[in-house]
Amino acid sequence: MSLQNEMLRTARNAGGALRTREHRERVVKAFCRYLRQQNIQTRHIEDIKVRQIKGYIDALGQRNLGLRTRQNTMAALRTVLTAAGRGPFAEHRDLSNAALGLSGASRDGTHEAIDDAHYQEAWAQVLQLDPTGGVAAVMTLQRKLGLRALEALRPRADTLIRWEQEVLKESAIHVIEGTKGGRPRKQHVINEESALESIRFAQQVLNQNQASYLINGNSGTLKSAYDRYHRMLRKVGLRGAKASHALRYAWANQAMTFYRESGYGLREALVLVA
Repeated sequence: MSLQNEMLRTARNAGGALRTREHRERVVKAFCRYLRQQNIQTRHIEDIKVRQIKGYIDALGQRNLGLRTRQNTMAALRTVLTAAGRGPFAEHRDLSNAALGLSGASRDGTHEAIDDAHYQEAWAQVLQLDPTGGVAAVMTLQRKLGLRALEALRPRADTLIRWEQEVLKESAIHVIEGTKGGRPRKQHVINEESALESIRFAQQVLNQNQASYLINGNSGTLKSAYDRYHRMLRKVGLRGAKASHALRYAWANQAMTFYRESGYGLREALVLVA
């Protein structure tokens, strides 16, 4: 087995959310490509040397890649090394962020909330591009319920029925699929009417299309559905700072206002919105 295949297998087995695993695999492929370009004949993970990783991170810096990007790359490599049983090596003092010159980057995101006018315009354009209504339904779930993209892609008919009942009974929904790390979470509802409207629209889309999921990708996988969703959003201008997560940020801003006006302190409001 080649080094790349061994590292890819380890990267997949290390777990994590879908996008985290995809990023980890891209890092592995890029690292192995660098080794080949340098004519470094490393065959197994156990043979990887400190100087090889340092050389790769230095090469990324020479390409003017951002500090946060290089930090994320190093984090992915550490995860693969640790999953392969090389935890002590992954934490080697010469591979720390400080030793590699990677300290100091901010973790603040680059996304921003989408305003209502831009959202309505994008929603109407998406509905024209995708007459099934699936993409529009996912957008609505993100904006009105504050769901992440994967969470909004996963609900089937039974989940939507449960969510509808939960909104009516406890003004919250329990999200168990598509969550970060597979950890179920409780999402509070700040506008019951708006939440019910988004859930019932999604139910209508599933019934009309006689489909199991709101969006089906070309290969029938969750990844292909995720990619199709984001391709469609890019077509209507939701990219970069205005990517799909901007829908959730808009909900978060609204939720923060709601909780602060309801008497919660800043710290508690942040916990509820997270």
